[in-house]
Amino acid sequence: MTPRWWVLRRGDLDATIANVGFNLAQVIIPVFLLAPVGIPRSFTVTHLIPGYAAGLLVGSLGFLALGAALAKREKRADVTAHVYGNNVPAILGYTLAIMAPVYLQTHDPVRAWQMGTAAVLWTGVLKLVAAPFAGVIRRYIPVPASMTVFGAAMYSYLAMVLLQRIFDQPLVGIAALAIVAVSVFGQVPITSWRVPPFLVAWIVPLGLGVAIGYVHPVWEGAAPGPPWAGVEGWRALIAVLPYMSVIAPLASYEVLQDIAATEGAAAAGDNYDVRKVVACDGAGTLVAGLAGSVVCPVVYAMHPSYKAMGARLGFALWTPLAIMAAVTTGLTLFIAQLFPWSILAAMVAYVSVGVGLATLARVDRKYHAAVLLGFLLPAGAVVTTAMNSAIPALKLSAGNPAVEAALNSSIYWSSVQGLGNGFLFLVLVIAAIVTEAIDRHFGRAAVWCALAAAFSWLGLMHSPI
Repeated sequence: MTPRWWVLRRGDLDATIANVGFNLAQVIIPVFLLAPVGIPRSFTVTHLIPGYAAGLLVGSLGFLALGAALAKREKRADVTAHVYGNNVPAILGYTLAIMAPVYLQTHDPVRAWQMGTAAVLWTGVLKLVAAPFAGVIRRYIPVPASMTVFGAAMYSYLAMVLLQRIFDQPLVGIAALAIVAVSVFGQVPITSWRVPPFLVAWIVPLGLGVAIGYVHPVWEGAAPGPPWAGVEGWRALIAVLPYMSVIAPLASYEVLQDIAATEGAAAAGDNYDVRKVVACDGAGTLVAGLAGSVVCPVVYAMHPSYKAMGARLGFALWTPLAIMAAVTTGLTLFIAQLFPWSILAAMVAYVSVGVGLATLARVDRKYHAAVLLGFLLPAGAVVTTAMNSAIPALKLSAGNPAVEAALNSSIYWSSVQGLGNGFLFLVLVIAAIVTEAIDRHFGRAAVWCALAAAFSWLGLMHSPI
């Protein structure tokens, strides 16, 4: 069987709409984070963003090829490609911990950009180095632990960070959520033509948003250009090494998410070679860095939900082509305004529930305690993410002793950071220890305790950086 990988099926249309929205809404984050420190939007839009489209295209085509090969090998027409998109923790980390400090020190936007894209280059290199060992890593991680990481990334963390955005504009958000709940959860077809539900969940609330003035796209002109801004990262590959304490943990985090996403795909019936998955992600990340992007791509932990909506292979082609079109026409910021978070949050609700259900279905009931405990652990990361956005917005610094003291006395800030930073590694080791204890494998549990100590020592978890 030769799969028709180019066909935009009903489910692929839904998946493309959702994935284009997620990517565009998040790829512009550095533009707004760097504006307050003085880097003009005219620079960030034309230099920081375009290269991401090239990396996304290369990685997505790799996942499309893997999916087509799996479909042909197993003679199936229902194989779903991996979901590929940008990584918010890396966006925040590289923007706030590398680019902003460099700009404040040098007042040179080009130098800050070079350092950011060098960080992406190193991330791609580290992923490619890790790829040959990904199979061994996956084999030694207990399935309940890897599935808990998979669920915690999407069901717990991303859902809790984003679901409140439904109420950015309640009329729009609740309308979108109602359409998703009835047509997707309730499986009620929209008209006799079975219109794709995510298309309706985007268009109808968007129309409401425009009608009431919540969505008012501002035309700032187009700035057409190629999907690359120059190979500037090479100029800072050595200079960025002092920031490896930021880069290495985030690269490790992304490799772990790739492995967990592969386990999630297996839970949905698509058994991919995890080494090839990490390698495709590494190649996409490396190309993004070479093209001048400061945004890292990663495999999203969304596979079961996308498969359930009917997505197959086509969305892995049409999503990056849509992003490429937005970038090359210079319409990225304008199109991103058509995907307000009130609507995207409703889509996140669907994806999160699907991930949670897939996690519990994949894991034997006796390990559910490990899974549910793991689902609680991202709470610290959720609070940390919110505060890391709020503190700069208030023109404060968490490093200020008075601010730090106030945070510690009110929300136990040090404790929140300890729980939240590197939370996927914390979820991994806690779930693995509980799993091994349930199986009475106390020697293996002790090994995981030693790994937890090593992760802490290396700054992969609990570290305030």
